[in-house]
Parts: sequence; C-alpha cells; structure tokens
Amino acid sequence: MTESETSDQPAAQLTTQPEGDDLPDDQSTDQPEGQAVIGVRFREAARLYHYSAPHGALFPGDYVVVETARGEEMARVVTVPEHDAPPQRVARGVRPILRQADREDRDAAAAAGERAQGILEQMRQITVRDRLDLYPIAVQLNLRGDAGTGYFQAEAHIDFRGLAAEIEREHEVALDMQHAGPRDRAKLVDGYDICGLRLCCASWMTNFPKVGIRTAKDQGLGLNPDSISGVCGRLLCCLTFEHEVYREMRGTLPKMGKRVSTPAGMGKVIKQNILQQYVTIALDDHSERVDVPVAEIGLAVRTEEAPNQALVEAERAVEPAAERQAPQRRRRRRAVGQDSAPRPTVQPSPRAEQPTRRRRRRRKPNAGQSE
Repeated sequence: MTESETSDQPAAQLTTQPEGDDLPDDQSTDQPEGQAVIGVRFREAARLYHYSAPHGALFPGDYVVVETARGEEMARVVTVPEHDAPPQRVARGVRPILRQADREDRDAAAAAGERAQGILEQMRQITVRDRLDLYPIAVQLNLRGDAGTGYFQAEAHIDFRGLAAEIEREHEVALDMQHAGPRDRAKLVDGYDICGLRLCCASWMTNFPKVGIRTAKDQGLGLNPDSISGVCGRLLCCLTFEHEVYREMRGTLPKMGKRVSTPAGMGKVIKQNILQQYVTIALDDHSERVDVPVAEIGLAVRTEEAPNQALVEAERAVEPAAERQAPQRRRRRRAVGQDSAPRPTVQPSPRAEQPTRRRRRRRKPNAGQSE
C-alpha cells in the first residue's frame, strides 16, 4: 500500500469524447447570438461536456441528443444559464445540440443498453473459453447500436484483438476497447460500500481524490486494509472528506508521547480522542490513567515548556531552609564588613623552592666497543 494512491485512469477517459475539440478551424465557427452553453453528462457522475443550444429552450433534467465520436448519443442536461442572463456568443469548438430527446430516442437508448449487456456476457464467455487474462467490465453503445466502447481490466498488457474481431463479426458493432483501473471499474459497475450507501464515485463524485496512508493516520484509524479500503480494493475516498477538520481539531490537543504536568503528578500522553476532544495521560507515580477534556487542558494540565505554577511553588516549599537562608547570610556579612578581611596566603614549601636536578643520561656503547 503506497503513501499516495490515485486513480489508474482519469474519469474523463471513461466518458464519451465529443468531436468538437478535433474539428478543423474551417468547420468550427462562432454561433450566432441567441445561443447558450449547456452542460450535459452521458452518465451519472461522469465528466461534464458543453454544447450550444437556443437560450432558454432547455432545463436541467431534460434529455437531448448530441453528436459524439461514436455517433449520436443521448445525454442529460445538467447546467443551463440563468433565465435572466443575456444571450452570449458561443466559443469556437462548441458543437450544437441536435435535438431534444423524444420517446423514440428513449426507446432506442433502452434497446442499446440491453444489447450492450448481451455483448458483455458474450465477451466474458469468450474470455473464459480462450483463457484470456482480462475481465470485461462494461459495454456502452450509441443510439444506433453500431459503435461503442468496451471497458476491461487486466494486470498486464494483453492482446485483445481476437476478442474484438469476434464481437464485431457476430454483432456488427465497432468496439473501442479501453483499459480501466480498480477505481474505474467500481465507478462503471456501481454498488454499495461498507457504510451501506451507494458508491460516491458512481453517484455524485466526478473525480477521484488523492488518498494516502497519512490521511488515515491523522484521523487515528487503524491501518487494517479491511477497514480502510473500499470495494475497489483501494483506500476509501471518504477519508479525504473530513481530513482538514480532523487536522484542525487535533491541533488543540497535546501530541502523543508529550510529557505533561497534572495536579496528580507528571505523566505522558498515551491516547488522543479527536472527536470527543480529550487525552488520556499515564501518570509516572501511579498506574492509573487520567482522561482530561480539552476544556481543562489549559487549567489542569501543562506541558513541560509551561509547567504548572502550583507545582513549582510546592517544590520550593520542600527545599531545606538552610539552603534558602545561605544567600541571605552572605549578604549580611558583606554589609557588616566581615568578608572584607584579606585572606591568608599559602606559603610555598621549602622543597618546592629547590631547583630540580637534571638527570644525566647514559650513553649506550657501540657494538665495536663492546667487543
């Protein structure tokens, strides 16, 4: 488990890619006045795309038909300009909405969804038959059902051209195969997490946040993968929702391992309860554990940098009286003049005055002389 985990693939690659950005300059012209920029989504919690439409003709929640790289597709209107906003000129590259979806378009979209589910089941059967090391996740088709995108998950690079060719030959559909990571798979498949609610990435969250082990440590959570991981196998995205609040609340508590002074004696902080705002202190002289709320930390508990003044005064009261009176006695002697008498000098000993005799060094005989 790494320090920082991000999505294996951005959410933008999992949505339909319009062709408006790829148009040449001679085919992308400014729209006349009276057009408004409309934001649409092709799937729930997917990327937001912008198209142009007559001002005031559409409302959030309406379904429209637009042109994409896979052909005509149905999308849901999410954002529209304010009703009292003046008409604006549409920027270059923004393609117009073809029409508002009617009953036939809705039926075509439902039929395309059922056909995509059948193609997905057959892809999984072919994968098992050919023993391919990949798992098909989802298939999305356009309104006509002749083109679409197939998403799969694989641990390593794999050749899926045979699978795509067989599906195209039997169903007469052109599939653009795209790899999806663990988080992208959860976003496409949808489901419920350990909290009992629907997955955030599939219901409302459009981008995957950056989640790391430090996020779980700051919130005082255990590093058990089963308790801090989602259905995708990665760290829970909801760990980032209240991370800043945890950091602010934790800043008001003494740090772990900090030695503090209490009315009961010195101790060390062994536990922090960030939500309930209290710390647990292990005393040095007793085996008891003291829980101190954050409201009483400034009154009853002090760190070593700011010790409790009552304890300091108590330590001074225990000091011997003679040690406290010694400086006062010396000050009295200086005032009376008793300490002004010259101190006796130490006479050097007679032995110290005698000069030291230099020891004579004996010379060693040469080899010739010894013979």
